[in-house]
Amino acid sequence: MTVQQAETILLEMGLRIALTHRFAFDSGTILRLENYAIINIFDDGRYYIQGLNVDALASAFRLVEEPWEPEAWSGQMPSQNPPEIRPLPGLDRRFEL
Repeated sequence: MTVQQAETILLEMGLRIALTHRFAFDSGTILRLENYAIINIFDDGRYYIQGLNVDALASAFRLVEEPWEPEAWSGQMPSQNPPEIRPLPGLDRRFEL
């Protein structure tokens, strides 16, 4: 699940996002909805819906992809490819003091 897919589903359901922010350690995005539901979307594609009365929301998301179930999680972290770090143009050498 991507943030764009989630936003599309929410738009189709008529639900509005009250706040969007990143997780600590920059590992995913949190969508806080006006109905107080929270959708956690991890950068590796997992998502988790929490809050009260989220059955219709969860059903709509399941049509696209099954949610991540923390209770069934084996503890193995999904593989993530770290971004390549390249120097800025013109800064390819160390600074001399």
